[in-house]
Amino acid sequence: MPTALEAERRLILGEALRGQGYFGRAGAAYRAAIRRAGPEDRDFSFDAWLGLARCARSLGATDEARRALARARKIPGADRGMLALEDALVLRAESRHRPALKALLPMLAAARRRRDMSAVGFLLWAVAGSRRFSGDLSGAHRDFKDSLAAFRRARDAEGEAYALFGLGGIARVRGLFLEARRAYVEAGKRLGSGPDLFGRAYARCGLANCLRQMGRLAEAEKSYHKAYKLYAGLDDRVDLAFVDWGLGQIHQRRGELPQAERRYRAALGAFSGGGEDRGLVLARKSLAEVLHARGRTAEAERLFDSAVALARRAGLTAHLEAYT
Repeated sequence: MPTALEAERRLILGEALRGQGYFGRAGAAYRAAIRRAGPEDRDFSFDAWLGLARCARSLGATDEARRALARARKIPGADRGMLALEDALVLRAESRHRPALKALLPMLAAARRRRDMSAVGFLLWAVAGSRRFSGDLSGAHRDFKDSLAAFRRARDAEGEAYALFGLGGIARVRGLFLEARRAYVEAGKRLGSGPDLFGRAYARCGLANCLRQMGRLAEAEKSYHKAYKLYAGLDDRVDLAFVDWGLGQIHQRRGELPQAERRYRAALGAFSGGGEDRGLVLARKSLAEVLHARGRTAEAERLFDSAVALARRAGLTAHLEAYT
């Protein structure tokens, strides 16, 4: 096969794998495309570096994402708008929500002016997530609803599913469990048994969170295990850690403290890989509660204090969410 065609094949493979949520495997395909691209294959190289950045960001490897974006930026004719958007999403992935919002809001205004409803839906989704983790819960709720409406106007079914995930999450942390459950169930139905394994796992995990908060612990546990199986197949350590944390919450609610501690320590280990301050805050705080209940008060206080300090440094309010 000619080198140029092989580079294109690897790029297409990377895009297909990324669309399913196989971010690690997609990254390997993008790297192979980059190695095989010739000096004349500028479009292939740009798309491959950008795809690699997106995969790294999705896995919480934000330093790697920034390095890939720097390489993409050097390619003549690089799409500056796409790079600016990805820069903002990396900020968001690093929990730097205030600078992320500063970058995203002008992009949203521009998308509204040109009436690109898919772009409006996506940018509202991104803005809403940063509002949520900055503590503007009512603003986030409004923006997720508007994101869903924009995706519906654009007839963007995949976008609708992800807007529903956001809507489920914000309703859940505000204690609106019936609204949250409807959103997760609808998103899961839209994805069905389709190729987006990451989305299907997200739907399972979100529904499990909601069922747990409603006190339906056995159902929640089953849904967490289904999410865990999907995330494990994707080699998604960060989202596996959120499932471990959720299962820890179930054990803690049941008074099964040794099991809860094991789950929280597993989550903490994965979150400590970097790029997920919110997960670190939640895991430290929850583990501190269990350690305190087990009589290890001094260790618990140190861990709790470090969770609150990190949340304040990062501008997060997750440590205050009773219904997270």
